[in-house]
Amino acid sequence: MSVTKICAPSDCTGCGMCQQICHQNAISMLPDTEGFLHPSIDISLCNNCGMCQRFCPVNTPLMKRKVLKVYSGWSNDEYVRINSSSGGAFTEIAKLILVKGGVVFGVAMDESVMARHIYVDNENELSKLRGSKYVQSIIGNAYREAKEFLQNGRLVLFTGTPCQIAGLYNYLRKDYSNLYTVDLICHGVPSPKIFYDYKKYIEGIIKERVTDVKFRYKKSSWIFYNMGINPHVEKTGTITHSYMGSYYADPYIRVFLRDNILRPNCYHCQYTSIERISDFTIADWWKYKAVSEADNDFEKKGVSLLMCNSEKAVNLSQNLSMKLRERTIEEASNTNLSLRRPFPKPKTRDEFWSDYQKLSFNQMVKKWMYPESIPLSVYFKIYSKSRFLYMMAYFYERVLRKIHLAKYIIKVQAK
Repeated sequence: MSVTKICAPSDCTGCGMCQQICHQNAISMLPDTEGFLHPSIDISLCNNCGMCQRFCPVNTPLMKRKVLKVYSGWSNDEYVRINSSSGGAFTEIAKLILVKGGVVFGVAMDESVMARHIYVDNENELSKLRGSKYVQSIIGNAYREAKEFLQNGRLVLFTGTPCQIAGLYNYLRKDYSNLYTVDLICHGVPSPKIFYDYKKYIEGIIKERVTDVKFRYKKSSWIFYNMGINPHVEKTGTITHSYMGSYYADPYIRVFLRDNILRPNCYHCQYTSIERISDFTIADWWKYKAVSEADNDFEKKGVSLLMCNSEKAVNLSQNLSMKLRERTIEEASNTNLSLRRPFPKPKTRDEFWSDYQKLSFNQMVKKWMYPESIPLSVYFKIYSKSRFLYMMAYFYERVLRKIHLAKYIIKVQAK
């Protein structure tokens, strides 16, 4: 009898391990109604070997590692730091692998602006993998390619969400001393279908095709980042964008952070823990507090959280070109909720997807992706260079809180 189901659809992470481990090429990854990829089995090709079920990370979970070292910090290269989502930890790890003749796997946006796992073998191409991509990537044949490099003795750095790293380990089924892995403290993966429709929506606004997306553009802030579409370099060297969506107003950022478009398994993710499966774990160090004058620009430039979860990660970290400050796991767990538990499934999720089948994207923007209302002080902090206005608004709000009145709030719009 052929295999008809690998794991429960609600538990499937879409890691793609089953497709790549199948020697009969009987498994394809196809989108469901929400745009998430799931395995589809051609029973005419399946020989019932059971490899896909046996090594599925849902069915055969990995042992997790205890964190050995924790750091906050950033790259010594200002260009790398500014152009990274946080402090540039990924780039600095990757550079050490590349300089030793290795290859680096990560997520890039392809010609169709779809997120795909690729590999690079030189520093000039590393920028393709730099920065967060807030959409689930297509893993393709990345596990097979990584295995081939490993068997040929090449150093390999593989980065991805924890469930993708689990897929890689279960695909390989053995330890490789020349493999380094990096996972992310993951908020959850958003639907590729929503991102595709968002691109079409933006194209209608800017009247041109979307060719490049920067999900975490630090126009004036790392904390309150922007969505930047189609960057242009002016004669002055200034970078402008065809579209700039602010943290509080861009429809895609808003719907992502309201959690209605996360993959179903993300709401009960097994990897949201201080115990990890990769050599390294990276993320933003939210709530960072400066300890010296040299730290005072962190709000604009970004700070990385770097966790070393294996001895080889600890050893490699000693050579990173980064300003690192050793921290505790307790401090780290306060920076990201997903180190303690997954984001819960919103009560509105079913209604959201029901509406998505009936309403236009413009209507969904108005109903579900509307801008946030924010305190006046936050507005001045993000959108005004006047510290005086910010401090006046902040003082005004403190007075209102003391007399138990609401803050004055405003709604911002994407540009």
